[in-house]
Amino acid sequence: MATVKEWVREYWYLGLVAAAVGLFFWWQGRQPNEAPVAEPLVASMSSVNSVAGSAAATSSAPPKKGYVHIKGAVAKPGVYPVGPTTRWVDVVALAGGLVAQADVSTVNLAQVAVDQESLYIPKVGEETPAAAMPATGGPAAAGASSSAGALVNLNTATEAELQTLSGIGPKKAADIIAYRDQNGGFKAVEDLKNVSGIGDKTFERLAPLVTVGP
Repeated sequence: MATVKEWVREYWYLGLVAAAVGLFFWWQGRQPNEAPVAEPLVASMSSVNSVAGSAAATSSAPPKKGYVHIKGAVAKPGVYPVGPTTRWVDVVALAGGLVAQADVSTVNLAQVAVDQESLYIPKVGEETPAAAMPATGGPAAAGASSSAGALVNLNTATEAELQTLSGIGPKKAADIIAYRDQNGGFKAVEDLKNVSGIGDKTFERLAPLVTVGP
């Protein structure tokens, strides 16, 4: 009995330790279970990063480039490349500038030149064909753009419409109409070669722009 008392006196603190451990586990058992939030957060951030990456890829797409056709009173009528911010005044510069008789009072050279458009610059006193004007935006502009890209019918075109073609001035337009009247119309685009002043090089430039259809 004396031995037990001596042991208790020497190791009394072990009871306090055991009581503290038991109290700790009892307290832990009463705590509510919390749902993990790390994984959903990571998934959410991954989705955001994916969307941001897609948006960045879209915004970094190269702007569209193309070609436009300038006709009429410029030094070198023809087809020239344009970018997303190229204006018609820039295209005029590429075409060697305006000739002395050019009349730009009816054209807007400050307008952005859009791929596949065409612009006809008249001479002083000459009327500008409506189909030769570039589009300016909106539903009406869409129609104008479509007309600007339409082929010129050799069998029905007026002198003004023929002059919208690159390299065709008043004299050649009159010669084309004279040939049409004398021969009962054009049977094929190749008949253009029979018109005075239209050689192989001029024909190659005009062939994609004209038709003999109804």
